[in-house]
Amino acid sequence: MPRWPIRLKLMVGLILVIGMMLILMGGSIFGLHSFHMSKLTLVDQLREIGASTQLFAAVFRLHPPRDDSSTEEMTDLRRRVVEARDSLAVYYRELKKNTTQGSRGDTGYDELRLALLMDQDLTAILNEIDPNHAAYAPLFPGTTRYADLLPPLESTPGLKSRIDRLYEKVSELPDKLHQDFWAVLQNSQGQYQASRVIVWSSALMVLGMLIALTVLFHRWVLTPVRMLQRGVRHVARGSFDYKIDLQSGDEMQALGEAFNDMTAKISLTYADLERQVHERSRQLVRSERLAGVGFLAAGVAHEINNPLASIAFCAEALDHRLARFLAGTADPDLKLVGNYLKMIQEEAFRCKNITEKLLDFSRCNDITRERIDLSSLIQGVVDMIQHIGKYRGKAIVFHPREAVMAHVDSQEIKQVVLNLIVNALESMDHQGTLRIDARYNQGMAEMTFLDDGCGMESDVLENIFEPFFTRRREGKGTGLGLSITHRIISQHNGEIGAVSPGIGKGSTFTVRLPIHPTEASEGGRSKARGQGRRRAEPAAAS
Repeated sequence: MPRWPIRLKLMVGLILVIGMMLILMGGSIFGLHSFHMSKLTLVDQLREIGASTQLFAAVFRLHPPRDDSSTEEMTDLRRRVVEARDSLAVYYRELKKNTTQGSRGDTGYDELRLALLMDQDLTAILNEIDPNHAAYAPLFPGTTRYADLLPPLESTPGLKSRIDRLYEKVSELPDKLHQDFWAVLQNSQGQYQASRVIVWSSALMVLGMLIALTVLFHRWVLTPVRMLQRGVRHVARGSFDYKIDLQSGDEMQALGEAFNDMTAKISLTYADLERQVHERSRQLVRSERLAGVGFLAAGVAHEINNPLASIAFCAEALDHRLARFLAGTADPDLKLVGNYLKMIQEEAFRCKNITEKLLDFSRCNDITRERIDLSSLIQGVVDMIQHIGKYRGKAIVFHPREAVMAHVDSQEIKQVVLNLIVNALESMDHQGTLRIDARYNQGMAEMTFLDDGCGMESDVLENIFEPFFTRRREGKGTGLGLSITHRIISQHNGEIGAVSPGIGKGSTFTVRLPIHPTEASEGGRSKARGQGRRRAEPAAAS
C-alpha cells in the first residue's frame, strides 16, 4: 500500500493553498483595517481641530465692554457670548466623542479641563451681562469629574478679566491639539510600520509556501510523470530491461512497479517468442530436410530393396551349400568364405532395415486418433522390453499414479515410446535405471523419460532430432529413430524436448500430447484449439 496516497498529497497541497490565501487575506485585512482606523482617527482629529478653530474665532470676537457701553453694544456682546458657548458646545461634543472612541493620542484631560473653564467663564459673563434674566446654568452641569480641579468662581472679577482669561485659555488649545495630532500621527506611523511588517511577512510566508508547493508538485507529480514517460519511450524502442526506480510512495510508485512487472513479462514473452521463432526456423529447416529425405526414400527404397533381397537370398543359398562342404573339413579358406557369406547376409539385412525405415519415414499417412490411456500403453511397452535379453540388468521404474488419457494414434505413440525407451536403455551402462512418469500438465498429457546414461552436450541437444544424426556409443544406428519420433509427435500437434546436464549425467526426454480432439486441415495439418500446441506444425506439414 502507498505510504502517501495521491489524495493525501492533494489534501496537503490544498491545505497549503488555503493557508496562503488565509495569510494573504489576513495581512490584507490587517493593513486595510489599520489604514481605515488611521483614516477615521485623523478625520475625527480634523473635526475636533475644525471645531476648535470655530471656538477660537468665536472667543476672539468677544471684546470687553466700555463703561459707557450702550444697550445695543451689550446686546451684541451677549449674542457673541452665546455664539462662543455654542461653538464651545460643538467642540466639547467632538472632544468627548474622540475621547470616548479613543481617537486621540492622549486622554484629552487637558482639553476637557480647558473646556470646563471656558464654560465657567462664559456662563458667568452671561449672568453678569443680563442680571435681570434667570441665572444661566453651565453647559456641562453633569460633568463633575473635573469639578474639584476648577478654581473657585470669583464673585466680581470683572468682564474684562474673564474675557482675558478666555483669550488665555483658548490660546492654549492649538498647542494641545497640535501635540495630540502629532501623537495621532506617530500612532498612525506605528500602525503603518506594523502593517508593513505584517504584509511583508505574509508575502514572504506565502512565497515560501509557494516555493514549497512548487517543489512538492515537481517531486510528487512532474518527476513521476517524466520517469514514466521516459520508461514508455525506452520500452517503445525495445529496451524491455529498463526499470523505473520511482520512490514517491503513492499510486505513481505502484504504477511504476506495475510497469516494471509488465516490461519483465514482455521481456519474457519476447524471449519466448524469439525461442519459438528459432525453434520454428529449425523445424522448418528440419521439415525441408525431412521432405528431401522423403522424396529420396520414396524414389529409391523399392529399387534398393529388390537387389538387397537378391543379395541376401543368394548369400543364404551359398551359405547352405557351403555348409555341406565345411562338414568334416578343416580348410581355413572354406571357413573364411563361410564367414564372408554370413557377413554379406547381415549387412544386406541391415541395409534392408535402413530402407524400410526410410519408407516409414517418408510415409505421412493420416493418423487415426482415439482416446487411450498412456499409462497402460507405456506399461505394455515396458513389459515387452523387459523380456529382451540384452536389456536385462537395466532397471525400468514406472509406477503410474493415475490414468492419463490422450486423443492420439495408439500405434504411432507406441512406436514413440518404444524408440525413447530403447534409446535410453542403450545409452545406459549395466545396472542403470530408467524412470518413466505420466501425468497431466498445463492442459496436456505429459510423458517423461529420465535415464542415468551417458548424457549429451549442448551441440548434440541442438541436433538430436535431425535426420541421420546419431551419437550411439556402439557406433551403429541410422539416426532416423528420433526424427521419426519427432514427426509423429508433430503430426499429433504435440511437443517433444530433450535436456541433459552434461556428459555422464543422464538425459531427460519430455513428450506432451493433446488430451482433446483436434481438427485436421485438408493439407494434413492439424489445428490445435489450445494456444501453444502448434510448435511442430512445419514438420507435420511436410
